Amino acid sequence: MYAKILNPATNGRKVYANNGSARRATNYLEKEAKESGKPGAEFFGTEEAGKLSADQVVDMLDNNHKGLRADAVKFHSLVLSPSQEELALMGNDPQKLQQFTRTAMQLYAGNFNLKDGRELGEKELVWAATIHTERKNRGDDEGRQGELKPGFQTHTHMLVSARDREQKITLNPLGAADRFNRVSFQSAVHVEMDLAVGRVSIGAEKGAAGRRQRLEYERGADIQAKARERPKKELTPEQVQKKFDRLDGQVARVNSKLIAAAHLDPEQVKDAARERKFDNVFYNRLGKIERNAEKGNLTREPIEYLRTGKVQPGPQLDDWQPASAPPDMSAKLQRVLNKEPSYHATSAIPAIERSINKLAAALKPASRSQDMRSEEEKIRELNKGQEFEL
Repeated sequence: MYAKILNPATNGRKVYANNGSARRATNYLEKEAKESGKPGAEFFGTEEAGKLSADQVVDMLDNNHKGLRADAVKFHSLVLSPSQEELALMGNDPQKLQQFTRTAMQLYAGNFNLKDGRELGEKELVWAATIHTERKNRGDDEGRQGELKPGFQTHTHMLVSARDREQKITLNPLGAADRFNRVSFQSAVHVEMDLAVGRVSIGAEKGAAGRRQRLEYERGADIQAKARERPKKELTPEQVQKKFDRLDGQVARVNSKLIAAAHLDPEQVKDAARERKFDNVFYNRLGKIERNAEKGNLTREPIEYLRTGKVQPGPQLDDWQPASAPPDMSAKLQRVLNKEPSYHATSAIPAIERSINKLAAALKPASRSQDMRSEEEKIRELNKGQEFEL
């Protein structure tokens, strides 16, 4: 059993581009159906929805993203692909696979961890799916590229809105694991298929939930082990440069939402991306930094966070306040500074003039008529001055 949530950055790119209309994705699914000899893709959703046309699917998804930014992800693409053995056990019956798809969407909804602790149901999702019965060899498969693969190849493509039906909750299965754990989702789908085809049985009696949980844990461990063993393809220099070019744009967008002192260094971001081999974890963390910035929060040591995922929550920008401005000048001080100088009679200038006049009078030599001292007194005064000088 193969259950995957497609990331347009690494899977399908333009075909599964999801930050705009769903029309491109439905066009691709229509084309694939026509190449297999069908008049077009037949879509289905919840049991109440019945059969859906491509136009109905586009209208449904394109009108269910209230509250999202213009450049935000509007929907997600998933693939359910049972093995040939599992398809044989199901009789390769599209109706059974359709019912299994609805169960898988219930598991998808229930895998989201919401803040209030409640669990989403499949009917709260806005989604549609179509079943394809053929697959073609790709360049890295055995056999000639473009040739049909042998055996049962029936699989399901699903498109699900990034908002719940009430358009109040954003649903991102490619985000942080504490919000949506992809391994948990895949292991739950694996166990559900095992139950559907009779490979395992957990019974309906007491303890069934615990047995199922143990099976899901074992399946999850197998999925992680196989992922570690899977050889990674080395990127060509051209592919690396394309990723760097896209990163430049993404970093510029993040920096536009941060204060200048907190801007990310594009070269350090690229080093972190190369170190992590451009994995989904790196891009998820970069997206987390951007979402923090949108909320007014700083991510401490963002480059270290991109490399290791270890981070402490930063302060909210809303808590930051500039230094207080000096208080307004008091009205009394303002009046004093603006007051015109006063030149009334008690000012300092007339007092200075009177002092000068007194000094001049004191220094003026006495007239002959005024100096009535005796000659003896004058001589005595002169002798005193000479004695002092000696």
